[in-house]
Amino acid sequence: MNPLARIPNPFKQSIMKDAWETPLADVPEIHAQAFSTCFRALENVRTSRQCDSVLLHGEAGSGKTHLLGRLQRHLTSPFSAEKDRSADIGKCLFLYCRLQTNPRRLWQHLRKTFVEDLLHRFPDGTTQLQRLVACRFAEGDKRKQRPAKKWLRWISHPANRDHAGWKKTLLPWINRETGIDFSLQRVLYHLITGRHVLEAGAWLKGEDSLPEEALALLGVGTTEEGQTEDRAREVVLSLCRLASPRMPVAFCFDQIEALQMSRDDPESLFLFGQMGASLFNSSNNSLLISCIQSSVVNLFKQSVREADYDRIAQSVEALYPLDRTQAYKLIQCRLDSQKELAGLRARYSQRPLWPFESSDFDTIFSPTGQQSPRQSPRKIISFAGTLFEKIKLDGVVAEPEDSSAFLKKEFERRLVMSLQQDVTESDITLAHGLPLLTETLGGQWRTERQPDKDIDFLLSHEAKRIALSLCNHQNMRSLGARFKRLKDWQFKNREVKLVLIRDQRLPISRTAVATRSHLQSLEEKGAVLTQPDAETLAALQALRSLLSDAKSGDLHCQGETLAPRTVQEWLCLNLDPSLTSFLGNIVEVSEHESDADSEVMGPILEVLKRHRIITLEAAAKEVQQPVPLIEEAVRRHPGLVGWLQGPPPVLFDYKPAEILRSKERDEG
Repeated sequence: MNPLARIPNPFKQSIMKDAWETPLADVPEIHAQAFSTCFRALENVRTSRQCDSVLLHGEAGSGKTHLLGRLQRHLTSPFSAEKDRSADIGKCLFLYCRLQTNPRRLWQHLRKTFVEDLLHRFPDGTTQLQRLVACRFAEGDKRKQRPAKKWLRWISHPANRDHAGWKKTLLPWINRETGIDFSLQRVLYHLITGRHVLEAGAWLKGEDSLPEEALALLGVGTTEEGQTEDRAREVVLSLCRLASPRMPVAFCFDQIEALQMSRDDPESLFLFGQMGASLFNSSNNSLLISCIQSSVVNLFKQSVREADYDRIAQSVEALYPLDRTQAYKLIQCRLDSQKELAGLRARYSQRPLWPFESSDFDTIFSPTGQQSPRQSPRKIISFAGTLFEKIKLDGVVAEPEDSSAFLKKEFERRLVMSLQQDVTESDITLAHGLPLLTETLGGQWRTERQPDKDIDFLLSHEAKRIALSLCNHQNMRSLGARFKRLKDWQFKNREVKLVLIRDQRLPISRTAVATRSHLQSLEEKGAVLTQPDAETLAALQALRSLLSDAKSGDLHCQGETLAPRTVQEWLCLNLDPSLTSFLGNIVEVSEHESDADSEVMGPILEVLKRHRIITLEAAAKEVQQPVPLIEEAVRRHPGLVGWLQGPPPVLFDYKPAEILRSKERDEG
């Protein structure tokens, strides 16, 4: 019997999704220079009391996230042997931020991520917030009797929750040192002492879901505006002031290119540069580490202001592909990480790569001239994984999975995961996913800069414009305030169609009389309320995560990175009908009823009811009209027929027949 038959494949995991994730194996020699640069930059922040920054770039699969994970483990682990009194509980507050968000909500996304990592719990049960405060208290301990580690034990002990020292001495000292406002002080006090953690965490993340009794419990108020970029920026910078040079904040931004809403989108990169420079300028105790694909670096430099780039790229390091020596170390480390393999490998001490031979890798390291080529870590791991499976199965090779089958399986997997999300994620999904959906479905509708704080998107097609407002507030006072402001906006912008989007799972309370009245007034003046269900939002979440990973190079099949265009083309042909219907509900408000009765559009719509999706040429044959006439008619009515540029140009129905039949059954 093959001794490897029942042993799990140690190369199965080829992508590290999060810097907090524990990798199967790590080779410190790989990307050692980039690691050293990041570590020196943090030490510079700690000693000089000035911000520093590093820009890391590499090809897809080069190990950017893996390197951030190595930094996380190194910087958050105790260093009790060092003389620095704060180092016995870690060197910094570590923040990992994947930039899968709408670039116009960067500060809100950063606020949420900051708080989630601030409350990250270590094996000893303490949070990063408690460690940070313990470090602060150790700095302010005039007698120097308690190092940070002892302060941490005192803070985290339940018996000290109601100690008089909190309100008499410790909190006033934090206020003097940081200048944070009263509400933030109250919420931090609850989180530090471990009381009302769910409510306090939700408030700190900016969630608009807290009832009045929860706010009273925390001792804080609420604003009628809900969360805004300005308020999120204010909270983030306040939390930065809570840190200190001895324990600074390490902001690690990953997947910058995922911010781009379309292929030609320099504004998203500009906004990131603006945010990074603001963090740099507003703090003296922060390290910024930003990761981007090498192929996007030039566009990034062109898109951001020179002054902003200088602040977020004080040092620049490239993560190069691996040579044979490094590749063998990576393979050997992966093999050694598998406990079941340890006993077997001990019998082959003279063959460090067993069950492989070095010659097995000649196909990916074939000599070119006098120098062997390099390969990315992901490519090496994927190749070794396939080889391991072949050895396990005694030479039987499974049929390689094509990209279409892979994307189908991957989309369905993400869809199932997305169905578990609650209503607090709806705004994030819509804010990021809707522009990606419109771009995927042909890009007929362009997303313009938002003209007002209550308008999240402005879709335009020639003279037609549609304003979208996300209204997923759970606090009825905040929702009513937005509706009231939108009435004024609607009056001043009568030529623009207004669409309100609210999660179907968020009914408006019957007791919210004023809120209902404002909504009724909006609808009477032509506004349309669209309410996507949980399944539609889950499909949108799956779409945005799939496209974001493709843009950042983290989506691959058989070791080959799938380009965003490949994913978009697959989505166009295989998209969940609920998503095309959802977009159709939004854009059809731009059409008048008479548009659908034209001599050309009527037959086209009938064809699409039968086919759902059809090439422009085939549609022209079916309606017996010339191609230019069909194209002109469709382009005039983007709210009735979807258009994919191609080649070849394709028409699709926003509301395919099966959706319409289902709706008729529901209404019947």
